[in-house]
Amino acid sequence: MESFTLNEINDQGTIIEKTFFAVDNLSFEALNPGTILLFTGCGTSYYLAHSAAKYYQKITGRPAAAVPASELILCPDEVLAKDAVYRIAVISRSGTTSEAVEAVNKVRDRKNVSVMAVTCNEDSPLCISCDEAIVLSHVNEKSVVMTQSFSAMLYALQLYAAHNANDPAAWNELKALPGKMKEALNLSEKVKNFSESIEWENVIYLGSGIYNGIAKEATLKLKEMTQTVCESYCSLEFRHGPISIAGNKTAVILIGSSSTLKYDLPLLEDCRKLGAEVYYLGPVLSSEDREKVTESFVLPNGAADHHLVLAMPYVQKIAYYRACLLGLNPDLPKNLTQVVHIPI
Repeated sequence: MESFTLNEINDQGTIIEKTFFAVDNLSFEALNPGTILLFTGCGTSYYLAHSAAKYYQKITGRPAAAVPASELILCPDEVLAKDAVYRIAVISRSGTTSEAVEAVNKVRDRKNVSVMAVTCNEDSPLCISCDEAIVLSHVNEKSVVMTQSFSAMLYALQLYAAHNANDPAAWNELKALPGKMKEALNLSEKVKNFSESIEWENVIYLGSGIYNGIAKEATLKLKEMTQTVCESYCSLEFRHGPISIAGNKTAVILIGSSSTLKYDLPLLEDCRKLGAEVYYLGPVLSSEDREKVTESFVLPNGAADHHLVLAMPYVQKIAYYRACLLGLNPDLPKNLTQVVHIPI
Protein backbone atom coordinates (compact mmCIF):
# COMPACT_ATOMS: atom_id res chain seq x y z
CA MET A 1 0.00 0.00 0.00
CA GLU A 2 1.33 3.41 -0.96
CA SER A 3 2.01 5.71 1.99
CA PHE A 4 2.25 9.48 1.92
CA THR A 5 4.37 9.33 5.04
CA LEU A 6 6.98 6.94 3.66
CA ASN A 7 7.13 8.77 0.32
CA GLU A 8 7.72 12.06 2.12
CA ILE A 9 10.44 10.53 4.30
CA ASN A 10 12.20 9.11 1.26
CA ASP A 11 11.95 12.39 -0.70
CA GLN A 12 14.01 14.33 1.83
CA GLY A 13 17.17 14.36 -0.30
CA THR A 14 15.39 16.34 -3.02
CA ILE A 15 13.57 18.52 -0.48
CA ILE A 16 16.79 19.43 1.35
CA GLU A 17 18.49 20.31 -1.94
CA LYS A 18 15.63 22.64 -2.88
CA THR A 19 15.75 24.14 0.62
CA PHE A 20 19.39 25.13 0.18
CA PHE A 21 18.65 27.07 -3.01
CA ALA A 22 15.52 28.65 -1.50
CA VAL A 23 17.47 30.03 1.49
CA ASP A 24 20.55 30.89 -0.58
CA ASN A 25 18.38 33.27 -2.61
CA LEU A 26 17.09 35.15 0.44
CA SER A 27 18.48 38.30 1.98
CA PHE A 28 18.07 38.77 5.72
CA GLU A 29 17.72 41.83 7.89
CA ALA A 30 20.89 42.47 9.88
CA LEU A 31 20.50 41.98 13.63
CA ASN A 32 21.78 44.44 16.20
CA PRO A 33 24.51 43.15 18.53
CA GLY A 34 23.01 41.65 21.66
CA THR A 35 19.80 40.53 19.99
CA ILE A 36 18.52 37.30 21.53
CA LEU A 37 17.15 34.73 19.10
CA LEU A 38 14.05 33.08 20.54
CA PHE A 39 12.79 30.07 18.59
CA THR A 40 9.20 28.99 19.13
CA GLY A 41 6.54 26.64 17.82
CA CYS A 42 4.10 23.93 18.89
CA GLY A 43 4.62 20.17 19.04
CA THR A 44 7.11 19.09 16.38
CA SER A 45 7.90 22.73 15.60
CA TYR A 46 8.79 23.33 19.27
CA TYR A 47 11.19 20.37 19.27
CA LEU A 48 12.65 21.76 16.06
CA ALA A 49 13.09 25.06 17.91
CA HIS A 50 15.13 23.27 20.60
CA SER A 51 17.76 22.06 18.16
CA ALA A 52 17.66 25.27 16.11
CA ALA A 53 18.37 27.38 19.21
CA LYS A 54 21.28 25.18 20.33
CA TYR A 55 22.79 25.23 16.86
CA TYR A 56 22.35 28.99 16.47
CA GLN A 57 24.11 29.73 19.75
CA LYS A 58 26.91 27.27 18.98
CA ILE A 59 27.60 28.70 15.52
CA THR A 60 27.11 32.40 16.18
CA GLY A 61 28.19 32.62 19.83
CA ARG A 62 25.08 34.74 20.45
CA PRO A 63 22.34 33.93 22.97
CA ALA A 64 19.44 31.80 21.78
CA ALA A 65 16.65 29.84 23.45
CA ALA A 66 13.50 27.87 22.66
CA VAL A 67 10.04 28.21 24.19
CA PRO A 68 6.58 26.79 23.36
CA ALA A 69 4.43 29.30 21.49
CA SER A 70 1.74 28.86 24.13
CA GLU A 71 4.07 30.32 26.76
CA LEU A 72 4.28 33.57 24.79
CA ILE A 73 0.49 33.72 24.96
CA LEU A 74 -0.03 32.65 28.56
CA CYS A 75 2.91 34.31 30.31
CA PRO A 76 4.88 36.61 27.96
CA ASP A 77 6.47 38.60 30.80
CA GLU A 78 8.00 35.40 32.15
CA VAL A 79 9.54 34.70 28.74
CA LEU A 80 10.59 38.16 27.54
CA ALA A 81 12.78 40.42 29.65
CA LYS A 82 11.94 44.13 29.44
CA ASP A 83 15.50 45.30 28.84
CA ALA A 84 16.47 42.68 26.23
CA VAL A 85 16.06 42.83 22.44
CA TYR A 86 14.55 39.77 20.76
CA ARG A 87 14.21 38.31 17.33
CA ILE A 88 11.54 35.60 17.54
CA ALA A 89 11.55 32.85 14.91
CA VAL A 90 8.02 31.41 14.84
CA ILE A 91 7.96 27.94 13.26
CA SER A 92 4.78 26.46 11.77
CA ARG A 93 4.48 24.09 8.81
CA SER A 94 1.07 25.46 7.80
CA GLY A 95 1.47 28.99 9.11
CA THR A 96 -2.05 28.65 10.53
CA THR A 97 -1.45 26.92 13.89
CA SER A 98 -3.58 28.81 16.40
CA GLU A 99 -0.95 29.28 19.11
CA ALA A 100 1.77 30.28 16.63
CA VAL A 101 -0.36 32.99 15.07
CA GLU A 102 -1.65 34.23 18.43
CA ALA A 103 1.88 34.32 19.86
CA VAL A 104 2.85 36.79 17.15
CA ASN A 105 -0.24 38.89 17.84
CA LYS A 106 0.62 38.89 21.54
CA VAL A 107 4.18 40.20 21.20
CA ARG A 108 4.50 42.08 17.92
CA ASP A 109 3.62 45.48 19.45
CA ARG A 110 6.53 45.29 21.89
CA LYS A 111 9.29 47.71 20.91
CA ASN A 112 12.01 45.22 21.80
CA VAL A 113 10.65 42.40 19.61
CA SER A 114 10.78 41.60 15.89
CA VAL A 115 9.34 38.45 14.40
CA MET A 116 10.37 36.08 11.62
CA ALA A 117 8.08 33.36 10.24
CA VAL A 118 9.47 29.96 9.28
CA THR A 119 6.83 28.08 7.32
CA CYS A 120 5.95 26.06 4.23
CA ASN A 121 2.93 28.21 3.39
CA GLU A 122 3.48 31.65 1.91
CA ASP A 123 -0.21 32.60 1.92
CA SER A 124 -0.67 32.12 5.64
CA PRO A 125 -1.69 34.38 8.54
CA LEU A 126 1.73 33.82 10.09
CA CYS A 127 3.60 35.23 7.08
CA ILE A 128 1.30 38.21 6.83
CA SER A 129 1.83 39.20 10.47
CA CYS A 130 5.64 38.85 10.64
CA ASP A 131 8.45 41.26 9.78
CA GLU A 132 10.40 38.69 7.75
CA ALA A 133 9.91 35.12 6.56
CA ILE A 134 11.67 31.96 5.47
CA VAL A 135 9.11 30.27 3.24
CA LEU A 136 9.72 26.77 1.90
CA SER A 137 6.90 26.51 -0.62
CA HIS A 138 8.43 23.40 -2.18
CA VAL A 139 7.49 21.42 0.95
CA ASN A 140 3.89 20.28 0.63
CA GLU A 141 3.22 17.33 2.91
CA LYS A 142 0.04 15.31 2.57
CA SER A 143 0.70 13.27 5.70
CA VAL A 144 -0.54 14.32 9.13
CA VAL A 145 2.80 13.88 10.90
CA MET A 146 5.68 16.19 10.05
CA THR A 147 8.69 14.49 8.46
CA GLN A 148 10.34 16.31 5.56
CA SER A 149 8.99 19.65 6.79
CA PHE A 150 10.85 19.18 10.09
CA SER A 151 14.12 18.44 8.29
CA ALA A 152 13.69 21.26 5.78
CA MET A 153 12.79 23.96 8.31
CA LEU A 154 15.58 22.94 10.69
CA TYR A 155 18.07 22.91 7.82
CA ALA A 156 16.84 26.36 6.73
CA LEU A 157 17.40 27.70 10.25
CA GLN A 158 20.91 26.20 10.28
CA LEU A 159 21.64 28.08 7.05
CA TYR A 160 20.21 31.22 8.67
CA ALA A 161 22.58 30.73 11.62
CA ALA A 162 25.60 30.26 9.34
CA HIS A 163 24.60 33.41 7.45
CA ASN A 164 24.34 35.45 10.67
CA ALA A 165 27.65 34.02 11.89
CA ASN A 166 29.28 34.98 8.58
CA ASP A 167 30.89 31.55 8.71
CA PRO A 168 31.86 30.29 5.22
CA ALA A 169 33.14 26.97 6.63
CA ALA A 170 29.80 26.23 8.30
CA TRP A 171 27.96 27.29 5.15
CA ASN A 172 30.03 24.93 3.01
CA GLU A 173 29.43 22.05 5.41
CA LEU A 174 25.70 22.72 5.22
CA LYS A 175 25.86 23.01 1.43
CA ALA A 176 27.13 19.42 1.32
CA LEU A 177 24.19 18.12 3.35
CA PRO A 178 21.71 17.33 0.52
CA GLY A 179 24.03 14.68 -0.93
CA LYS A 180 24.59 13.16 2.50
CA MET A 181 20.84 13.09 3.14
CA LYS A 182 20.44 10.79 0.15
CA GLU A 183 23.09 8.53 1.67
CA ALA A 184 21.33 8.64 5.05
CA LEU A 185 18.06 7.55 3.45
CA ASN A 186 19.77 4.40 2.17
CA LEU A 187 21.62 3.66 5.41
CA SER A 188 18.51 4.21 7.52
CA GLU A 189 16.82 1.14 6.05
CA LYS A 190 18.86 -0.78 8.61
CA VAL A 191 16.36 0.28 11.30
CA LYS A 192 13.61 -1.88 9.76
CA ASN A 193 14.71 -5.01 11.63
CA PHE A 194 14.84 -3.10 14.91
CA SER A 195 11.39 -1.60 14.28
CA GLU A 196 9.90 -5.04 13.75
CA SER A 197 11.51 -6.61 16.84
CA ILE A 198 9.32 -8.21 19.50
CA GLU A 199 12.12 -7.81 22.07
CA TRP A 200 10.98 -4.33 23.11
CA GLU A 201 7.70 -2.58 23.92
CA ASN A 202 8.84 0.77 25.36
CA VAL A 203 11.45 3.22 24.04
CA ILE A 204 13.68 5.85 25.62
CA TYR A 205 15.41 8.37 23.33
CA LEU A 206 18.45 10.22 24.68
CA GLY A 207 20.31 13.19 23.23
CA SER A 208 22.32 16.19 24.43
CA GLY A 209 22.88 19.70 23.10
CA ILE A 210 21.72 20.11 19.53
CA TYR A 211 20.58 16.48 19.54
CA ASN A 212 18.17 16.88 22.45
CA GLY A 213 15.50 18.40 20.20
CA ILE A 214 16.05 15.53 17.76
CA ALA A 215 15.50 13.03 20.60
CA LYS A 216 12.29 14.81 21.61
CA GLU A 217 11.03 14.75 18.03
CA ALA A 218 11.97 11.08 17.63
CA THR A 219 9.85 10.32 20.68
CA LEU A 220 6.92 12.30 19.33
CA LYS A 221 7.06 10.54 15.94
CA LEU A 222 6.86 7.15 17.66
CA LYS A 223 3.98 8.28 19.87
CA GLU A 224 2.07 9.80 16.95
CA MET A 225 2.35 6.84 14.60
CA THR A 226 2.28 3.92 17.05
CA GLN A 227 1.00 5.12 20.47
CA THR A 228 4.08 3.41 21.95
CA VAL A 229 4.99 4.36 25.53
CA CYS A 230 8.18 6.37 25.04
CA GLU A 231 10.08 9.24 26.64
CA SER A 232 13.11 11.42 25.93
CA TYR A 233 15.79 12.91 28.17
CA CYS A 234 19.05 14.81 28.07
CA SER A 235 21.52 11.93 27.97
CA LEU A 236 23.26 12.10 31.33
CA GLU A 237 20.09 13.28 33.10
CA PHE A 238 18.71 9.80 32.49
CA ARG A 239 20.81 8.47 35.38
CA HIS A 240 19.16 10.86 37.83
CA GLY A 241 15.95 8.94 38.44
CA PRO A 242 14.53 7.95 35.03
CA ILE A 243 17.01 5.06 34.69
CA SER A 244 14.75 3.22 37.12
CA ILE A 245 12.46 2.39 34.18
CA ALA A 246 15.24 0.75 32.14
CA GLY A 247 14.82 -3.00 31.99
CA ASN A 248 13.39 -5.88 30.00
CA LYS A 249 11.19 -4.89 27.05
CA THR A 250 12.78 -1.41 26.98
CA ALA A 251 14.91 -0.08 24.13
CA VAL A 252 17.23 2.85 24.85
CA ILE A 253 18.32 4.78 21.74
CA LEU A 254 21.02 7.39 22.18
CA ILE A 255 21.58 9.97 19.43
CA GLY A 256 25.21 10.99 19.86
CA SER A 257 28.31 12.53 18.34
CA SER A 258 32.04 11.91 18.58
CA SER A 259 32.40 14.73 21.12
CA THR A 260 30.10 13.01 23.64
CA LEU A 261 31.03 9.38 22.96
CA LYS A 262 33.13 8.90 26.11
CA TYR A 263 30.05 9.75 28.18
CA ASP A 264 27.44 8.08 25.95
CA LEU A 265 28.79 4.55 25.88
CA PRO A 266 29.16 4.07 29.67
CA LEU A 267 25.55 5.23 30.04
CA LEU A 268 24.36 2.69 27.48
CA GLU A 269 26.41 -0.02 29.17
CA ASP A 270 24.71 0.79 32.49
CA CYS A 271 21.28 0.53 30.84
CA ARG A 272 22.24 -2.78 29.24
CA LYS A 273 23.22 -4.21 32.62
CA LEU A 274 19.68 -3.45 33.79
CA GLY A 275 18.23 -5.57 30.99
CA ALA A 276 17.48 -2.91 28.36
CA GLU A 277 18.33 -3.25 24.69
CA VAL A 278 20.67 -0.33 23.86
CA TYR A 279 21.23 1.32 20.49
CA TYR A 280 23.58 4.05 19.32
CA LEU A 281 22.72 6.40 16.45
CA GLY A 282 25.72 8.48 15.40
CA PRO A 283 29.19 8.28 13.82
CA VAL A 284 30.72 4.87 13.15
CA LEU A 285 31.94 3.07 16.29
CA SER A 286 35.16 1.13 16.69
CA SER A 287 34.83 -2.66 16.75
CA GLU A 288 35.49 -2.55 20.51
CA ASP A 289 32.76 0.02 21.10
CA ARG A 290 30.24 -1.85 18.95
CA GLU A 291 30.48 -4.69 21.45
CA LYS A 292 29.10 -2.37 24.13
CA VAL A 293 25.73 -1.84 22.42
CA THR A 294 23.01 -4.10 21.09
CA GLU A 295 23.35 -2.44 17.69
CA SER A 296 24.59 0.82 16.16
CA PHE A 297 23.03 2.80 13.33
CA VAL A 298 25.71 4.70 11.44
CA LEU A 299 25.20 8.24 10.16
CA PRO A 300 27.01 9.30 6.96
CA ASN A 301 30.51 10.66 7.54
CA GLY A 302 30.72 14.42 7.89
CA ALA A 303 30.67 17.31 10.31
CA ALA A 304 28.14 15.93 12.76
CA ASP A 305 27.12 19.21 14.37
CA HIS A 306 26.25 20.68 10.97
CA HIS A 307 24.58 17.53 9.67
CA LEU A 308 22.25 16.81 12.59
CA VAL A 309 19.16 16.49 10.35
CA LEU A 310 20.71 13.33 8.89
CA ALA A 311 19.39 11.51 11.98
CA MET A 312 15.80 12.22 10.97
CA PRO A 313 15.24 9.44 8.36
CA TYR A 314 16.35 6.86 10.95
CA VAL A 315 13.94 7.92 13.69
CA GLN A 316 11.11 8.60 11.26
CA LYS A 317 11.44 5.13 9.72
CA ILE A 318 11.54 3.50 13.14
CA ALA A 319 8.10 5.00 13.79
CA TYR A 320 6.79 4.20 10.30
CA TYR A 321 7.86 0.54 10.23
CA ARG A 322 6.69 -0.01 13.81
CA ALA A 323 3.26 1.33 12.90
CA CYS A 324 3.06 -1.07 9.96
CA LEU A 325 4.05 -3.98 12.22
CA LEU A 326 1.25 -3.09 14.62
CA GLY A 327 -1.31 -2.88 11.82
CA LEU A 328 -1.70 0.90 12.14
CA ASN A 329 -1.92 3.42 9.31
CA PRO A 330 0.96 5.94 9.60
CA ASP A 331 -0.93 8.32 7.30
CA LEU A 332 -3.91 8.47 9.68
CA PRO A 333 -2.56 8.52 13.24
CA LYS A 334 -5.01 8.26 16.12
CA ASN A 335 -6.59 11.49 17.44
CA LEU A 336 -4.50 13.78 15.19
CA THR A 337 -5.09 16.30 12.41
CA GLN A 338 -2.55 18.02 10.19
CA VAL A 339 -3.18 21.45 11.75
CA VAL A 340 -4.27 22.23 15.31
CA HIS A 341 -6.91 24.96 15.56
CA ILE A 342 -8.23 25.99 18.95
CA PRO A 343 -10.41 28.93 20.00
CA ILE A 344 -8.20 31.78 21.21
